[in-house]
Amino acid sequence: MFKAANDGQFNFIDDVKEYGEKAKIMKQLFLKNGFQIVYHTDLHQPVGDGFYFTIGYPGMKGSELLHNLLYYGISAISLGNTGSSKEGLRACVSSVKRSQFDSLAQRLEQFHRDFPISE
Repeated sequence: MFKAANDGQFNFIDDVKEYGEKAKIMKQLFLKNGFQIVYHTDLHQPVGDGFYFTIGYPGMKGSELLHNLLYYGISAISLGNTGSSKEGLRACVSSVKRSQFDSLAQRLEQFHRDFPISE
């Protein structure tokens, strides 16, 4: 695959571009409903949209957030399980289909209503 990419016979960018596009949409759904992006940068460079992104929710530790989101049919992994010292979750993009975005939006809206953020 590496040789084919170097020889111009395989354009791997086309195969992974969809992940970035889906990540951008999904991040907006989470942000619209009170979530925050945990890791904005890596080595002082903006983190690009790709296979996953990191989220947190004000007032909730990662394990609590994961527990609560599971009741809404939303799964992720705790950042603590990835070796991070920050609180939050790693949300994977690859298994989510575009046809599921409306359902994800509805579930996040309900979560936000059920767990309002205190100012």
